Amino acid sequence: MSTTQLERLFLASRTFLLPGDADFRLLLGENPAAELPFPQRIFLEDEEATPVLGFPVLHNRATAELRSELEGTMRSEMELEAGLAKGEQPSLRQRKVAWEGYRELLRQALFNSIRSSFGRGYQSIFWLYHSIAISRVLKEVPRRLREIDAKVARKYGSQIKYHIFSRFLDRILEETYEIAQQVADELDEPEQDLFPHVLERMRDNVLVFTEDHISPDMGELSDYLHGHLGVDPGDFRGRFESLSAWHTDQLSSDPELRGLIRSFLGLEEFSNPWNLMIRPGYLRFLTTRPRYNPKRGFDPAQVDLWDRLLYRLKEFELLAGLRRFVIPISERDGELRCSAATLRGRRLPSNDVVLSYTTRPMDFLSPWVVDPLVRRFGLVYDITDFSAVVSMIRRSGDVQQDRSFRQIFSFQSRVDKLARGHKLQLEKYLGDGALYSGRHPTLLLAAAVRLQRFYRDALRDNFPFDRGLRIALNYGPYRLLPIRGTGRERQYEFFGHGIVELTRLVSGKSTHDLDDTKALLVGSGYSSADVDKFFEPVTTQRSYREDNPRDRGPFHASINSSGVLLNEGVVATSAFMAEISNSEDLVRIRGTYRSRAITYVVCVVDDSEGSVEIGLRQLGAARLKGLGDVRVFEIVDAGSWSSTSIKPVHSTDLLEALATVYRSASHSTMPEPRPSEVL
Repeated sequence: MSTTQLERLFLASRTFLLPGDADFRLLLGENPAAELPFPQRIFLEDEEATPVLGFPVLHNRATAELRSELEGTMRSEMELEAGLAKGEQPSLRQRKVAWEGYRELLRQALFNSIRSSFGRGYQSIFWLYHSIAISRVLKEVPRRLREIDAKVARKYGSQIKYHIFSRFLDRILEETYEIAQQVADELDEPEQDLFPHVLERMRDNVLVFTEDHISPDMGELSDYLHGHLGVDPGDFRGRFESLSAWHTDQLSSDPELRGLIRSFLGLEEFSNPWNLMIRPGYLRFLTTRPRYNPKRGFDPAQVDLWDRLLYRLKEFELLAGLRRFVIPISERDGELRCSAATLRGRRLPSNDVVLSYTTRPMDFLSPWVVDPLVRRFGLVYDITDFSAVVSMIRRSGDVQQDRSFRQIFSFQSRVDKLARGHKLQLEKYLGDGALYSGRHPTLLLAAAVRLQRFYRDALRDNFPFDRGLRIALNYGPYRLLPIRGTGRERQYEFFGHGIVELTRLVSGKSTHDLDDTKALLVGSGYSSADVDKFFEPVTTQRSYREDNPRDRGPFHASINSSGVLLNEGVVATSAFMAEISNSEDLVRIRGTYRSRAITYVVCVVDDSEGSVEIGLRQLGAARLKGLGDVRVFEIVDAGSWSSTSIKPVHSTDLLEALATVYRSASHSTMPEPRPSEVL
């Protein structure tokens, strides 16, 4: 996050922050990301329009209880202060019980947010979120105190407000420091990297915890001026209004003042005197003008007070503005919803907005805050025998190495452009391939076929990595794992079942990995010739669906009778195909096509480049190492198939059509398949 990005967030609402990014640099330096979290993108249900920015926070029973306990402990503090003001000796037991109820939930939220952050700033986002409730409760202390004792409220209301705040701040700081130290020891991290920087700023700026809004006339500052600073708020505001009126008059009548402003501030426009008054040091400059009257404006002590207050007002507006990006999310009927009023800058027809199912709101009272387990559509491509080709090129000389480097760079650049056009997110490069994720399964399907076409075109241009290209598609669970980085700079990688599944689909490793077994036997003393002869019946088995898969060209996939997946093309899991069938994106079934005793279901998918004709068929259950049996589908490029050879199909459901073709092929070539192999 830069100061320019931060400036864009505040374009629509500024009172004490100057236009431009000068105030952001004043408050945060040149690296705001080290101090503040930046709102994330939140997609609406259609995921088509420009996403809104915000901090999605889940509101549920636990967060409501935290707010209730906060109000309870504040009320017990008010009752204690009212009793002390009347000379009573109230019991401290009720106050202790109320605090312990709030403290338990607060510690839980602090521990979760700090321990689960991994550089994502959860602990700072929590305080942006929770400070909203704290400021609203503390702001209302004088009014609520009147419900307890009107006489005490009139006489001591503002002082009691800041007495309560001071004790409360000490307690929450103590709890936060203790938990930050505990987590630092657990994770072997510097404590200063775990303590929320936002809370440090809130600690030093009383206004953030005690007010939720301050208008240009500063009417909301009465309690602060009287109860915290011991200043007469009426006198302060009266002098400021008098000084502002005198300043406006001087701008129109004093050419010397206008000349000084042009020379030193570079301004030609004076239509908004307020933007001059909120410049640091400008009011002090005004007090040096010959016609300035300190009896009607600020005296030197009040000028010093204004300089300090102005900095706090700017900082307050920054933090209060940032916490307005907190978007309360509720979960109803399996959907994530929020109020349209919380989506800044959006005019929406409904007051109740449904968000994209991929939205992951923060729940500070759950252990991970944001569950690292996500479900994603994944695409992996892998260049066959990449390492072997690299070794050969290495022996070919510098010229060939340089040429091959340029070719692989060009190929990957085209793939990246293809991915961006199909709304895919690069998750990691794998050296001989890459992992992408996306939100739309049909776009991944189209991208896989177009990627295969890119590879075919590259081979025509003498691409040296010519052993083949394997692609796999799935829909499954992944975990976001922070794998490296220090402090606030972290890199996150996909980890877990989804990655293992994609890796097995491109490598074809089975439960009984023959290579590992053969290597074990040779290492135990058996001759390699004897081992090869022993395994020859298994290694020479053909797929029961075809005599020789390579007769179909360079791209093919099959499963042999041992359940081993032979992938030299594009394959997908049944979970991915189910999502394709259920997707709202249009997939048009054209019919069936038969090639060399193999029948495919032909469908058409639209993407940003037009339409792609794709052939699909169910292969059956592949035995993948560590995963057991996984139902697999083959995907082929049908763009060159003759339209006259495509026969109509009555089914309009993709899975039903695939299952019908699979059953028909199975009956004609082999015994009835197991129920687990049929959709």
